[in-house]
Amino acid sequence: MSETLYTVVGREIRMDNPLARIAKQQGWPQGSIIRPGPGFRIGRPETSLATTDQGDQATTLTADDQPLEITSTYRVAGNTIVVSRSLTNTGAERSEPIHLIEPLYLVFDNPSEQWRHIYANGGTTEAYYPPTAFRTHEQTRSTKQSFQSRAHPPFTIESHPAGRSSNLHLPFLVSLTSTDEDSDGLFIAMEWSGGWYISVERTGAGRTSLAAGMKVNGLCLEPGETLDLPPVHLGFFTGGPAAATNSLRRYLYQQVCPELESRAVLPPTSYDHYYGIESAIDYELLSREADRAAELGLEIFVVDAGWFKGGFPNGAGNWDEVDATKLPNGLEPLADYVRELGMGFGLWFEPERAVEGTNIIRDHPEWFVPVEQPYYEPQNYNINLAIPGAQDYLIEMIGGWVERLGLRWIRWDYNIDPLPLWEAIDPSGKAEHEFMAGLYRVLDKLMQDHPSLLIESCSSGGRRVDIGTMRRAHTYWFSDQTEDPLVCRYMQARANRFLPGHLLNSAVTVNRDQGDDGFDDTAVLSRMLGALAFNGDIASWSPDLTTRMRGWVDKFNGIRHLLVQDFYQLLPIPTTIDDWDAVQFVSYSRDESVLFVFAGQKGGKMNILPLGLRDERRYRITRQPAGTPRTFSGSEVMAEGLQVRLGSHEGGLWHIVLDDPAGPR
Repeated sequence: MSETLYTVVGREIRMDNPLARIAKQQGWPQGSIIRPGPGFRIGRPETSLATTDQGDQATTLTADDQPLEITSTYRVAGNTIVVSRSLTNTGAERSEPIHLIEPLYLVFDNPSEQWRHIYANGGTTEAYYPPTAFRTHEQTRSTKQSFQSRAHPPFTIESHPAGRSSNLHLPFLVSLTSTDEDSDGLFIAMEWSGGWYISVERTGAGRTSLAAGMKVNGLCLEPGETLDLPPVHLGFFTGGPAAATNSLRRYLYQQVCPELESRAVLPPTSYDHYYGIESAIDYELLSREADRAAELGLEIFVVDAGWFKGGFPNGAGNWDEVDATKLPNGLEPLADYVRELGMGFGLWFEPERAVEGTNIIRDHPEWFVPVEQPYYEPQNYNINLAIPGAQDYLIEMIGGWVERLGLRWIRWDYNIDPLPLWEAIDPSGKAEHEFMAGLYRVLDKLMQDHPSLLIESCSSGGRRVDIGTMRRAHTYWFSDQTEDPLVCRYMQARANRFLPGHLLNSAVTVNRDQGDDGFDDTAVLSRMLGALAFNGDIASWSPDLTTRMRGWVDKFNGIRHLLVQDFYQLLPIPTTIDDWDAVQFVSYSRDESVLFVFAGQKGGKMNILPLGLRDERRYRITRQPAGTPRTFSGSEVMAEGLQVRLGSHEGGLWHIVLDDPAGPR
């Protein structure tokens, strides 16, 4: 798509907005309220000079007498426009410092008090209920007249100040253009794993601006240097809040998330020893756990931190040396044994961190920058992935383990904050940009070279969940809180509002020699709203409990295809331990659904109103694992509800399937 060329020198230029035109061409009504303008801002906050777009061709921006060239492309993917821009210094001198880079900046003819914004906290780790992690928020502006004459500060969600992309907020904003229940609207996200912000501001009577920016601090471009800006995803929807978040989930699953072996990824089942056993491993223990994992019918068996010399955390960096005291014959015998049991073998890495005295620091000190980490001793270092040699090393090192062990899964962890590294190299933001380009190259190459390898992204849990990593991972270890079933269920339920369920890996954790104590149906149901894992000493379970848990794994395999389709929050989000929680997953065809209900502390009866079914069809509803089926019409059960009875903090699962498959469509 092409645009008329404009050169802007601090004056307003009225022009058609290319994003508005594309939206109108696609029949999306939101395009009619986007005001003329270039669609981005670059420069300084007080001047924010910008120009229009020229499609795949370059245009010129004059800012502080420094010629900068903008190249913009627009790609329609499903219900979304993906905006990609690059910035080039075409002058003979170093550019003036750039303090504002917003690849997307739109102004709407829609007053701020009519908008309804939905967003969520990031993937932190809390041991209280309800946790902060993944908590959903909705916000509208005040309409009181007394506020109209006052300043209107922007509403902003952003990355954490220490640099991890989803430590503070998930990098998604869903905005409805009115408070009506069937409102249309848009969602926005940057494809970026570093510092970002999304900001909404009242810009005048009846007008609202929406900006998506990367955090920079006086970034300068050398003559001829080009900076590829993070792509921005601008999606459009209609139908109200549930349609809004389901539109985002569907877009992420169908257009962003990678396939595995040419198939869309469903929530996997896996075992990992770390939570419950931590690093105290050896071949005999792991082989016993593998036997039990196979009995449970799990797909992947993962050896987590502790397999390398020095263990976790102090051995991070000894990626070429297996701990001979724990695994005297290396990892190969265990990998072979796991495959004989019918499971894929997985391995944990933390490639971006290394510790003083480890092999990689000894061999390549020039790749690393020391960072302060209060919880880790001795000195920790962050690898500078802007260095091509460091990228090549990680590609070859991890790829070598994939080939030697036949790995089908890696957990890519990252337990330190990146900001100290970026600031030590270049606090303007350029080092961050180059680091991310290197990280993406490594992950892209691993996926290209090993198409059967499932990559699980982790950053002390879910602290780097964004479209940049989502394109390069098949699931996330989405929180380091994995012991409390109430907290785990709350987090999976809330995160599903924004993310397809296969990305949300949570585990039933069994401590060393714990046995059956504390484990029941609710323990596993509380982790079945996403990818399902078991951690720790599952070998300590009795045969009876193992058989019961195997039954739930089989049930999970039968419903997991629904966890990546539409999602509904059926009750208000819990705020105390007395509150019930109920969520529903519904197939796109509306022929099948699963309903999860979790009682509050007192238990009792609750009437649950399902959503998303077909009024004219009849459905068979069965409580799992072995309830008596009941038959209702879609209109009947959605209007009158489903009566459920649960004990204190008990969970229940109901499977809803068509009972008249030959009925009207």
